[in-house]
Amino acid sequence: MADDDEIVITNEFTSVRVRKVRTRNGERLVVSSPNLGFEVHLDALELESLTWQEPATFSRLLESPYGPEDDVQDLRSLSELLLSRRDGD
Repeated sequence: MADDDEIVITNEFTSVRVRKVRTRNGERLVVSSPNLGFEVHLDALELESLTWQEPATFSRLLESPYGPEDDVQDLRSLSELLLSRRDGD
């Protein structure tokens, strides 16, 4: 993948954009969720650490997609949140 080339991965639940960028600290993979407006920049070690995980780790992450209950500001379902973001709420 050349710098600024973008891959879009989509299923019935969401869409994610992935692209590689060069920074002064090396290459990063930028993973963004256009529907929710989130973005993360991951370096090689952070990406490699994903390969160390068991599938159950990702299942646990999806149990609380909004994070710990203390930090939750919006208690709507993910589908409601996606619709409201799309509609501009």
